[in-house]
Amino acid sequence: MTSTPLSKIFLSSLFIIHFFVLKAQVHEDDYFNELFRSPCGGWIAGDATYSIELPDDKTLWLFGDSFIGTAMPDSSIALGAHMIRNCAVLQHGDSLQAFFNGTFEDPEDFVLTPQPDSSWFWPEHGILENDTLKIFMSEFIEGEGAPGWNFEYHNAYLVYFTYPGIELTKMELIPYYQQNEVRYGNQVLAGENYNYIYGRKSLSGNVPYIHIARVPVGNLGVDWEFYDGSSWTNDASQSARISFESVSQQYAVFSHQDKYVLLTQQIWLGAEIYTLTADQPEGPWDNKQHVYTTPYPFPDMFTYNAFAHPQFNENNELLVSYNSNGDFWEIFKNVELYRPKFIRIPFELIDTSFVNTLAEPIYDEMLISGIRNIPNPAGKETRISFNLREKVFISLHLYNSQGVELNTFINQSLPAGKHSFILNLRNLPPGIYHYRLKDKSSTLIHY
Repeated sequence: MTSTPLSKIFLSSLFIIHFFVLKAQVHEDDYFNELFRSPCGGWIAGDATYSIELPDDKTLWLFGDSFIGTAMPDSSIALGAHMIRNCAVLQHGDSLQAFFNGTFEDPEDFVLTPQPDSSWFWPEHGILENDTLKIFMSEFIEGEGAPGWNFEYHNAYLVYFTYPGIELTKMELIPYYQQNEVRYGNQVLAGENYNYIYGRKSLSGNVPYIHIARVPVGNLGVDWEFYDGSSWTNDASQSARISFESVSQQYAVFSHQDKYVLLTQQIWLGAEIYTLTADQPEGPWDNKQHVYTTPYPFPDMFTYNAFAHPQFNENNELLVSYNSNGDFWEIFKNVELYRPKFIRIPFELIDTSFVNTLAEPIYDEMLISGIRNIPNPAGKETRISFNLREKVFISLHLYNSQGVELNTFINQSLPAGKHSFILNLRNLPPGIYHYRLKDKSSTLIHY
């Protein structure tokens, strides 16, 4: 008996074409992309893009290095613009109001450090407690390196503001960086008994990993406890990373349907956005999913520091922002190079257990049922079959793994009853493909 060479078995498997059922796709959020390109009193571009949910349909957005000035219709920046190190924008419904010191003609940072001549603040996250807005600010000083990259982390502060007036009242130095080198403030997550403060600590190769502390609800700023890998301790030096997955300098953690979600972007300045999930705020974290690759519409640009804004969840989709940047002088010609971009990520792409409770009643009224394709995996062809409750116009589209439409197999009115179509796959290279079946109302059924 002769044996089949392993190489032939491997090569034959390359011609298998897989079809998977997927229910949604990442898309841009037009509302927020347009909102942050409307006049708001001076802020026209910046990075960081943190958000803090406030009462009465309000959100405070926090930006790092920001341009204060006027954006022209051709997306250039008008003469006279200034850059400041941090800025806040209050959103109330559909309106925006920028907060910074000084004047429009001569602006200064929203929050100045105790040593404004030698250091500056870049914002982190925060929370509203007892009518006091508490925001983490990271202090930076000039360090070694090329201009634009010569910054060095120095300290963290907790800055207090009145609410709703948003007037600064005091700032406190967070002392723990000297004890454990964790940069706290990436996310403040409200819990039932504790508020959780997430941070990052860089290890060999300057790769950041996630750490966590907690404080009793209502007492952010005192009585910190730190997770040491197995339990909570008041010894800051015992803080341990809670995941072996690296995180970006800015990342987000939030709760959703009894789970916790970590959203982070590829380091350094990579285009990939990932999520992980956990059952507890401290982890363990698993189920790593690649949910999006940011596009690069302009030459020599890069993207970074994706952040989640779950207070704006809609249609079982998460609102996410990411920052873009490039050559500093090119920004004056095209301010879009330095404006945040907003996308919607369907929760089922993060974790298949996340159920769209709002969409469930629709399935009782579906015109299409019994959808299946055989064989799967497929070779030269596969048969798609389904049932129609009534006569309806049907379309069936085929996409590659990047979401590019390749073919339309059905685009016609069909009567009620059972239907079956053979899809010709002979011209497709091996890979993973998705199909999408729609009825007349353009309701997404499968793809």
